[in-house]
Amino acid sequence: MTTHKTVIDLHSHWFAPSTLDILGRRAEAPRIGRQGDELAIWRTGAGAGKGGAFPLGAQWYDLQTRLTHLDNVGIAHQLLSWPTTLGVDAALPFADTQDLWTQWNNDTAALVAQHPDRFSAVAALSTDNLAWSAKELERGHEQLGLIGGVLPVNGFFSRRSAEAFRGIFEVAQAHRSHIYLHTGFASPKVHGQPPDILHDDNEALRWVIDNGFCFASAVATLAFTDFLAPFPDVTIQIAMLGGTALGALAAEQAVVSPHVQAGPLREHFKQIWLDTGAAGSGTAAVAAAVRVLGSERIVFGSDYAPVPDIGPTLERVRAATATDPDGQKSVLFWNAQQLLARHGVQVAPQE
Repeated sequence: MTTHKTVIDLHSHWFAPSTLDILGRRAEAPRIGRQGDELAIWRTGAGAGKGGAFPLGAQWYDLQTRLTHLDNVGIAHQLLSWPTTLGVDAALPFADTQDLWTQWNNDTAALVAQHPDRFSAVAALSTDNLAWSAKELERGHEQLGLIGGVLPVNGFFSRRSAEAFRGIFEVAQAHRSHIYLHTGFASPKVHGQPPDILHDDNEALRWVIDNGFCFASAVATLAFTDFLAPFPDVTIQIAMLGGTALGALAAEQAVVSPHVQAGPLREHFKQIWLDTGAAGSGTAAVAAAVRVLGSERIVFGSDYAPVPDIGPTLERVRAATATDPDGQKSVLFWNAQQLLARHGVQVAPQE
């Protein structure tokens, strides 16, 4: 049964028709092909883990499947982004990916144009050719109707690695972009990233721990250095709750330390929002992030298409915010509505 559309989802992924075609023609990973009755993607390179196929259900590429599910769980609007988790950009040189990114951006822009009430999007960008990406971000704004770009979070692991993206941020400032940091490694050309560790035991738990370290390090770079100072009109969204809320908790600990003169904690996050996608959807983690940063800095994210059902994530986030009805509405709708409005996307008021 369809519910009232009372939620905005700022963390979701999809594969455009061109994505299935381009990666489907590859004989070696990263590639898309059949595994039994389902499509799957085979990954390789930094951040791809131990390899193997990652299943791609219909929610990845079938628009009607997506719209039906969004209606059923009450999602009013979704922000679409390329899933940097898959490691394609880190594994392949720019010559092998330029068409992939260009066509994904074109196809996604066409989808947004057809359904502007339901979708907005950020551009897929190369980290192997950052000069091209700066121009592609500009094209995304000026020709495609996109509101920013997505980049792998490990590119911001340190101040050193973040400096590689200065040219992109200069364009982002000119266009008041929304920059989304999602799981994954940048090109090996970007120095100062974390090591890519393969674990022999407790792989899922250790991934969460590693993920927290990487995301929290990006929080440290963007919230506690002056990297963003020249770019005050750029909004930053960090996936996975900034590392299962570790970024927020570490920041809180830093500012209460007598050895750190950091100033008011929440002031550091005035350009930064954390979303509840995947490794940021635990009830305790969401509650902690809200307590430390305030509900105004948290936005709902489902990680839909890798996560095929938004319902359980939505239930956990509602449980985490149940004692504060206004805060809950802020996390689920109002914060994202205001954030999107800054970038020219209007979502109808909550019912």
